[in-house]
Amino acid sequence: MFRLARRVAPLAIMLAMLVQTDALAATSNVTIANFSFTPNLSKLKMGDTVHWTNNGPSSHTATSDSPLVLFDSGVLGVGGTFDFTFTAAGLYKYHCAIHLSMKGTVGAKDTVTPPSGPVGTVFTIKVATIAAPAGYVYDVQKKNPGGSFQNFAVGITTMTTTWDSTGQPTGGYQFRSRLRRLSDGAASGYSPGQSVLVT
Repeated sequence: MFRLARRVAPLAIMLAMLVQTDALAATSNVTIANFSFTPNLSKLKMGDTVHWTNNGPSSHTATSDSPLVLFDSGVLGVGGTFDFTFTAAGLYKYHCAIHLSMKGTVGAKDTVTPPSGPVGTVFTIKVATIAAPAGYVYDVQKKNPGGSFQNFAVGITTMTTTWDSTGQPTGGYQFRSRLRRLSDGAASGYSPGQSVLVT
């Protein structure tokens, strides 16, 4: 019986973690009305879902901008809805394919853990909730204190990467990332910067 309990405990812990992860995902609502998308969502968490509702008075779409075109609601009549889950950090612009002046933006942030630590801390940068789909990669940039964003980890396919702060100056650093398609280089914009502090 003791052996069975030892085998079941790790499984129970893993299931609890999965349930907790799913519980952290949220749904954010965007209203389509009077020829606009409201609100612009600039700071979603990866794994969050956007739920568009067309409140009229006309038919509209929620269509990801070219050349990436990750999502397209098709024509939504009055009362129509559309959901899309953003699994990768990035800045995603979209529009209504019927009324091209209608534009919106969704931004999903990276997460960096821990949020701060002394020199020598290894920080984990999470750029997505899934490994990159076939034909896609993630590009990560880092901004040093007083500097500008520079390429840090380009073309990764894993959900996370790490940065070892050993030997680095103290101060605030930022990380951001994007989703990129390999076949044509089409990419999302870079995500809003996520800050960490090296003390």
